[in-house]
Amino acid sequence: MRPNGNLARSNGTIPNGGQTRHWTNGHGPVHYGNGSSHPEERLETLSRFWTTERNGGTLRSPAPYVKIRRQCLERGIIWEDPDFVPSYKLLQRNKKSSYPVVWLRPHELTPHPRFSGDTPWRIPLEGGLQGDIWLLLALTTLSTTPRLLERIVPLDQSFDHGYCGVFRFRFWQFGTWVEVCVDDRLPSCRGRPIGLSCADPTIGEFWPALLEKAYAKLYGGYDKLNEGSGARALQDLTGGIVQSFGLSSQDRYLTYQVLNSAVPRSTLIVASILPDRDRRALKLRHGLITHSAYDVTGLARVRDTGNGNSTIGETPLVRLRGPYGRGQWVGPWSDRSIEWESLPERDKEVLSVRTRTDGEFWMSFVDFVRNFTSLELVHIGPDDWLQEPSLQPRKPWRAVLAKRRWRLGYNAGGGPDFVETTAMNPQFVIQIPRGVNSKCHVVVAVTQQYGGTGDNHTAQPPPNNKDQKSIKSPFHAIGFAVYEARPNVNRITPQFVAENRPLDVTQHSLSREVATFFALPPGEYVIIPQTKLPNCEARFLLRILTDEQSTIWEVNEDNILYRSFTLDSFDSTLSSNDIRQILLRWSTTFPSEIDAVQFRKLLKSKWKLWLWTKPTLELSKSLIMLRDSNISGRLAMKDMPALLNMLLFWKAAFHKWDKSKHGKTSSYNMRGMLWEAGVGVSNKVLECLILRFARDANLTAESFLMALLRLHLAHERYHALDTKTKSNPLSLEEMILMTIYS
Repeated sequence: MRPNGNLARSNGTIPNGGQTRHWTNGHGPVHYGNGSSHPEERLETLSRFWTTERNGGTLRSPAPYVKIRRQCLERGIIWEDPDFVPSYKLLQRNKKSSYPVVWLRPHELTPHPRFSGDTPWRIPLEGGLQGDIWLLLALTTLSTTPRLLERIVPLDQSFDHGYCGVFRFRFWQFGTWVEVCVDDRLPSCRGRPIGLSCADPTIGEFWPALLEKAYAKLYGGYDKLNEGSGARALQDLTGGIVQSFGLSSQDRYLTYQVLNSAVPRSTLIVASILPDRDRRALKLRHGLITHSAYDVTGLARVRDTGNGNSTIGETPLVRLRGPYGRGQWVGPWSDRSIEWESLPERDKEVLSVRTRTDGEFWMSFVDFVRNFTSLELVHIGPDDWLQEPSLQPRKPWRAVLAKRRWRLGYNAGGGPDFVETTAMNPQFVIQIPRGVNSKCHVVVAVTQQYGGTGDNHTAQPPPNNKDQKSIKSPFHAIGFAVYEARPNVNRITPQFVAENRPLDVTQHSLSREVATFFALPPGEYVIIPQTKLPNCEARFLLRILTDEQSTIWEVNEDNILYRSFTLDSFDSTLSSNDIRQILLRWSTTFPSEIDAVQFRKLLKSKWKLWLWTKPTLELSKSLIMLRDSNISGRLAMKDMPALLNMLLFWKAAFHKWDKSKHGKTSSYNMRGMLWEAGVGVSNKVLECLILRFARDANLTAESFLMALLRLHLAHERYHALDTKTKSNPLSLEEMILMTIYS
């Protein structure tokens, strides 16, 4: 027999500092994003930790629990939540309840109510008349991880000392823990809450009912909870990456591989039986209970000897734990079954290491996929692994996260079908070093921003896309692509996309999160989060888990000028005799220094040589600024050749990307055009340039020139300041950003 259950604790603990760095979960070098030696210029773009704080993470817009409680105690009143007023609409919108509902406080339901007892997580729960089955499943699963539940349900609350009718709970929403305050007026019928409550009414603990009310407030009503799913509830309560599988539609071999990879790691595995129609918990003939959460805790293979004389083969077994120790399997391979009794005593001893009071049992993998309908994997991050003792025997995940956004004209490039723009999406590199195990298990999840009031915001269709104008959905279709990086290739380009197929592309889904669990051999891989269609704007959260030491960083460039314009390069570019005659005539006609009006007049007389359109006065002033170190507002005629040489070079760079030859191109080409013009920019600077100079994902030739002028001016200012002062308080990137918006 080969058991595959709990592994010994890993000796590679993940340090905790609550800070963000550009490198992640190995001990690799710190990468700098803009070629500067200034320590303040480090790109702090990726967080190595699951949350920004150890104890529960940062609260987003925390509810004023302390203030409400203090005011109620000072005034001697019981709080009534003005934002969640009792109403039938909160229970069944546009429907009339079939049973009488009265909103009562716990003191009106029982003489001695308790918020929680000594062992609050071990009490069996039931859904009542209108309980949220998904929340019930999630709480049943988390009953084995008390530290995770204590973060959701603070236990320093009671109905005794300092009671004023207000209670608080916490939920994970788009990377942040949100605190929700509610009063204790509960929808009740015949003296009991109609929602979640203790299965034994004599226990009298009200934290489940109050938690459900806070969860309903988060989504805008009790009726909204029934529109959810087990994956949504598990994520809201844990903050983990959740994957859902339909066992009836998935290949059995793949299911076993998923279980085999997830069991030894810091991943909660939840199996359940969810009939299509009946929402009640029913006990089936083999002992299993519907609408209940069963935890998968181990795998094993046993020798099947048939009549006991010769070995026939191996039977894969799955070890499960029933909800609160109930609903155990009584079919094949259970205790006292024929299959169990035929096992050798040594195998029985190994399989029975767990105490039977824990509610665990074995069943064959074939019976597992035949009886259970759904499977959820909840990948728990390293912070929670450190906090939860029940998870520490398992191998921890190493985590990195990044909050970004897809922006029109900048990095909303769409899926792989859009070859010209998909490479403009944000790119992240996973480097798995040689010498690790044969493969590194990786979990990648892309979460798009969703509202805390029911995910009801409507995604806007991309402009000029007739196929999606009629589609109304709370979300964009999101996913990600995985490419194998080539040596010495810093960024995936449109040419690379056209010549290479991705290793994997997730199925783009209209959901708030898309996640995939796979294994990668040593090497470098590029993850590209994306929407299915281009030009879809949304914020997103990228989370990457690995079970081996690896380095992860965001693809970025340096802010550099690698092409300088001097008089030495004048002859190589301005070799036309006509141009030389023009410059000679200007030098004899105009004074040695000219102002912006005169300069514009000169450019306007032969504008087709240097520009796409007639120059504006603003463009003329900006060009003079590059050669006006004395701030006189005038340009020396001796500097004219260098400026014209620069304009010719910039025009050639723009011409390469202007396919229509009308002085306009897509703003997604901005990085390539800047590189052709001798300028490299970081991601943040490029985004700022798009916001400042592009319009509706289009960029005109004049806007391109203005962007280049601002970049050159920022570099000159920075180097001048760096020369004059010993300790420059500004980084080059900060100087560029200030100059763009000046």
